[in-house]
Parts: sequence; C-alpha cells; structure tokens
Amino acid sequence: MGTMERLKQERQPKRRLPSSAFVIGLLVLTALIAGFLLLRSTYFTVGAVIIEGNKYLSADDVYRAAGIPEKINIFRLDTSEIKTRLLRDLRVAEVEVHRRFPDSIVIALKERQPLAYIASVYGFVQVDNQGVVLAALKNIKQVNVPIVTGVRLGSVYVGDKVEELPLKNVLTYLAALDEDSLNQLSEVNIKANGDLTAYSAQFVTIRLGNGERMAEKARMTHDIFLELGDKKAMVDYIDLTYTSPYIKFRQR
Repeated sequence: MGTMERLKQERQPKRRLPSSAFVIGLLVLTALIAGFLLLRSTYFTVGAVIIEGNKYLSADDVYRAAGIPEKINIFRLDTSEIKTRLLRDLRVAEVEVHRRFPDSIVIALKERQPLAYIASVYGFVQVDNQGVVLAALKNIKQVNVPIVTGVRLGSVYVGDKVEELPLKNVLTYLAALDEDSLNQLSEVNIKANGDLTAYSAQFVTIRLGNGERMAEKARMTHDIFLELGDKKAMVDYIDLTYTSPYIKFRQR
C-alpha cells in the first residue's frame, strides 16, 4: 500500500460503536414503551371472575362490593384495593384476591353467617348471631335463612345491633341450631306476649314458648328432626315448652 493510500485511510473518520450506556438506555426505553402498550391493551382483560366460598352472597353482591367492572386490564387490577373494599362489607369475614393468568380473577372469601331476616321500615334486614345488621334489603330475592315475623324494626342500618329481647331470644335459638336444622326452618314468629313459634319448610309447627332454655330447645329440635327423618310431613306440631318434648302427629 502506498503512502498516499495510508494517508487517505488515516484521514477518514472512524466509526464508533454504541456505548454500553446507550444500549442500556435503549433497552429501558423499549421496555417502558412495551409496558405502556401492555397496560393499555385490551387483550389482557378479565375473562372470568371466579368466586369461591360464597353461600349467602350472590355473585352480583360480590361484584358490587368489590367494585370490579365488566372488563379491566388484568395488569392494572389492584387486588389489594379489591380486598379492602370487600372487607368493608360486614357480610365478609375474610377474603383473598389473586390473579390467575392469563384471564381470570379469583376471589376466595369466608362469609359471616346470617341467621335471620327481620322486617324493617325500609324492607328487611339480615342479622347475624350477635344481632348485627349485615345487610338492608328492599325485597328478599332468595330466602336462605328464616324470616322473623310478628315484629318490625324501625330505622336500622348496616352495622347497627338489634337489642330487643324477643329478637335476642330468637337469635339465641337459631345460633344454637346446627346448619342442617337451621336450613329446615322457614319462619320464627314472635307473638304479642313474647312467646315464640317456629315453622319448618315441611309445615311443621314448633312451639318454643317463652325465651327460656333456648339453646336446650335448639338441641331438642335437632334431635327430633334427626329422629323423624322423612316423616316430618306426618307431624302436626312439636311442643318444646315442657321439659320433655311432645310430638303431635296428623290425623290420617
């Protein structure tokens, strides 16, 4: 190679390779853009909301309490916020919320057990074993616990506590029942003198009398239901006002 050619090559500017800082910056920018597009994308939408552990709360109740819209980007979903919202609902005792990729949300909850519906000025309220109002409803769409009749509450709201003695006696009785026996009752009536009468779904009348020995009467109710089995339709009434229960069968 001649002297003139070497001089020409030396005068030409050398190509600089991109620095490592530039490459890292470019990668970060690319990741940010990709993340933004991912967050704004409608592809990653919730395809199903899976609710586990609900018995008394309907799916619509859970959706409303959780504040979950019909469609939401799963990467924008704040599961902690949804959990906080659900725990504000007195009907929810415990809850866990997590994503199940690619397109589902799982809400696993434990409910506070409602014991009865009681009529109020604005419709009905749902109470637990402590008399705490869990929900206020204009109408009862699905009766899954007994309705207390013979009384009407005033202006009570969610979080209030029912303190009236006849109602406390009713709740003591219902709370002492096992789940199967509770599910068989449709109504508990409070008479003007305070005496209580329960009615089963099989139209069996259960005379409970005054508010004494309510836990014991609940145990007797369970034992009698268990003993009768499929023969409940043959029973006219069960009298638990005495020390020994009395069963009156229907006349054939």
